[in-house]
Amino acid sequence: MTPAGEWLARAALAARLTSGRPGLWVSGAIGALAYAGWLPLVLVVGSAPRTSDFAFLGADLYASPLFPFNVLFVAFLFAMVVVVACALAALGEAVLLRQLGGAPTGRPLGRDAGTTLSVILVAALPVAVAVGAAALGLASVAPAVFTSPDIGGPVLVRLSGALAPYLLGLVAALLVGQAWGAGAMRRALADPPPSLGASLVGGLRDLLTRPARRIGLALVGTFADLIAVLLAIGVLRMVWSRIEGDLASAGPVDPAALPLLLGFVTIWLVLVLVAGLLHAWISAWWSLELSTTGLEATVQGEEVAR
Repeated sequence: MTPAGEWLARAALAARLTSGRPGLWVSGAIGALAYAGWLPLVLVVGSAPRTSDFAFLGADLYASPLFPFNVLFVAFLFAMVVVVACALAALGEAVLLRQLGGAPTGRPLGRDAGTTLSVILVAALPVAVAVGAAALGLASVAPAVFTSPDIGGPVLVRLSGALAPYLLGLVAALLVGQAWGAGAMRRALADPPPSLGASLVGGLRDLLTRPARRIGLALVGTFADLIAVLLAIGVLRMVWSRIEGDLASAGPVDPAALPLLLGFVTIWLVLVLVAGLLHAWISAWWSLELSTTGLEATVQGEEVAR
C-alpha cells in the first residue's frame, strides 16, 4: 500500500472506532467546545460584528488617551481567555486519550491534564509569535486605516491586504503547532512517561521527519473544524430567526417561543456533540498515525466480537 493509501486507511480505521463509541463523543465535545464549539452560538445569538464595528472600535482605541495601554489590557484579557480555553481543551484531550488507550488510567487525571496543558501551551508558541508579528503589523497600519475608515475601500479589505503575509504566517504556525503538539502530547502521556522536554523534542523530530503527512493531517483537521462551524452557524441561524423577534420585543415573550428556545439550545448541544465526534475522529487518527496506541488491535477486536 502506498503511503497515501496507508494515511487514508488510518482515517477510515479511526472513523470506525469513534463512530461506535459514544463515550468518545462526550470527551471530544469538551475539547471541541474549548476550541470552536462556542463560536456558532456567539455569532448567531450575538450577531456577527459588522465592518463598521471594527472601524469604530479601532478608532476609539487609537484615539483614547490611554492608548496603547488600553490595547495591552485587551490583549491581556484575550490571553487569559485563551489560557482558560487551553485548560479546558487539555482536560478533554487527556480524558479522550485515556479512552483511546493512549494514556494509562491508573495515573491521576489532574496530572495528565496538567501535562497536556503544558504541551498545548508550548506548542502554541509558534502561533503566539505569529500573532505578535501580526499585531506589530496591525499597529503600523492601524493609524491610517482607522482614522480614515471611508478612504480606500472597506476597513477589513484594507487590513487583509496589508496583513496578508502575517495572516499566511499565522495559518502556517497554527498547522505546525497542531502537528507538533499532537506528537508531543501522545509521547508525554505514554507509560512510563518521558520528560516534558523529551516529549517536545520527540514531537518536533517526528514533524521534521514526516512534514507532509503531519501537516496534511493538521490541515484536514482544521478544514473539518471550519466546515463544521459554518454548517452549525447555518443550522442555528435558521432556528434562531424564528424566535429572535419574540425575544427582542419590548412586550412579554410569546409562550410559543419558549419551546423553540429550548429546541434551539438542544440543537446547539447536539451540534457540540457532533463536533465532539469529529474531534474524537481526528484525535484517533493522530494516535494511529503516530503509532502510540493499540487502536488497531482494539478495532480489530471489536470487529471480531461483532
